[in-house]
Amino acid sequence: MLAAPALDRSHVGVPTPLHPALEVRNLTRVWGSGDAAQVAVDGVDLAVWPGETLAIVGPSGSGKSTLGALLAGIDRPTAGSVVAGAQRIDRLSDDQLARWRARNVGIVFQDFHLLPTLTASENVQLALKLSGQRRGRRGAAAEVLASVGLAEKTDRLPSQLSGGEQQRVGIARALAVRPKLLVADEPTGSLDTKSGEAAFGLLLGVAHGAGSAVVFITHDLDLAASADRVVHMVDGRIASIEVTA
Repeated sequence: MLAAPALDRSHVGVPTPLHPALEVRNLTRVWGSGDAAQVAVDGVDLAVWPGETLAIVGPSGSGKSTLGALLAGIDRPTAGSVVAGAQRIDRLSDDQLARWRARNVGIVFQDFHLLPTLTASENVQLALKLSGQRRGRRGAAAEVLASVGLAEKTDRLPSQLSGGEQQRVGIARALAVRPKLLVADEPTGSLDTKSGEAAFGLLLGVAHGAGSAVVFITHDLDLAASADRVVHMVDGRIASIEVTA
């Protein structure tokens, strides 16, 4: 296993854990084959720790979104390993991987990806259903929506909500399953500055409050500086990892 990073957690009152929430070794993703092959992620080694916020930054085409998808179990590596706990999730069948992802990972998308015919509550309840929760889904959805400031809008359709409110529904949906890992791809990219800062504050609250590991992909270096560590990617590889103050 990779050694724990020199991570000062005293500012959030959380000790450095002994074991990572997720660890990847020699992670590689190649699109296509032969002369047309393109290496999106090239031999990445990385550990993500419980209670940590990890920012992934880099220019367009650097592989940061592909790396995020691999960490979240949305995509599979061409080579290398992905370990969660004692489980090699890269070796799971498609059905097993989908179940693992539904129960352990919260995902926040830039473009929200809410089902337009479902209310805010129903979008969150669907995530709970997929995670295996059989009872109390409506109450749990109401609770998590209230936690992101949408207590009065649980029965609204996405078309009846502002962009910032839709993103908060997306965050609530990701938080509802109490994920061990939360992955957010450009979570503030579709929002104005004020809404983006509010949404990002919620993501930080997950890691520093609930002990989830949070990985977010962003072009915004000011947001990235708020993370515990910043991974800089270039041409599919990690160029450097910065531990923030």
